[in-house]
Amino acid sequence: MKLGIVGVGNIGSMILEVLNEKAEHEFYIYNRSIEKVRKYEVFENIKICSGVSEVYLNSDYTFLCVKPQQSKEVYDALAKIQDEHGILVSTAAGKRIDEIMSSTNKKMVIRIMPTITSRISIGITAVCYSRDIPWEKRHEFEKLIYPLGESIELEEEKFDAFTVLNSSGPAFVAFILESFIEGAINIGVNPDYARDIVLRTFEGSIKLLEHMSIEPSRLKYLVSSPGGVTIRGLYELERNGVKGAIMSAIYEAYKRSQEL
Repeated sequence: MKLGIVGVGNIGSMILEVLNEKAEHEFYIYNRSIEKVRKYEVFENIKICSGVSEVYLNSDYTFLCVKPQQSKEVYDALAKIQDEHGILVSTAAGKRIDEIMSSTNKKMVIRIMPTITSRISIGITAVCYSRDIPWEKRHEFEKLIYPLGESIELEEEKFDAFTVLNSSGPAFVAFILESFIEGAINIGVNPDYARDIVLRTFEGSIKLLEHMSIEPSRLKYLVSSPGGVTIRGLYELERNGVKGAIMSAIYEAYKRSQEL
């Protein structure tokens, strides 16, 4: 299959590298900064293009992986191409399918929201299709992005909430992990040991929740003894409003996604 990628940053490079590793495709890529894509010159199946139109005219699916603030330039370039050629796939947060269709004068549009963990094929990618995408193309696209991990078809109205939990989520998790690691260092644990202990603790906790099919609150009580060490720590978390701060962070990120 012939695949195009416009914008080879974090998301664009992830899609390129994962799909290139898992299947045989021809890639047509374009990035404003040519230096960022020179490393792909060694691949015979990857062609570095001179512009957006060259990518689009050569591709069955063209992934638009530019930031929302940079979308207009790409949409304008696509609008100048009169004929519909292939399908546009947008990863931009906050850019609705109707807006993309009207700005590019193209009817075949798919909107997706992957996550950085898709790089190791365990992410969840939300997918939404324009009305003109036939069922056989939807099935074909699901097979195409299978190497990125699980995909779910989602109503576009829910994309902003999904973006915060799935795409922004790894940054929030990293912040919490960092806090645990630095807390461990503060009480005298070697930094390397602290990192390993914290990562294994989080990994084990998630797997146990899945294995036992229980809610997080149930695990919290399984670990806590009356008047013990764990409940004292939980008391401090509640006293300092940690849960509320996390909920507020998710809500503020959600509002920002709606503003884009």
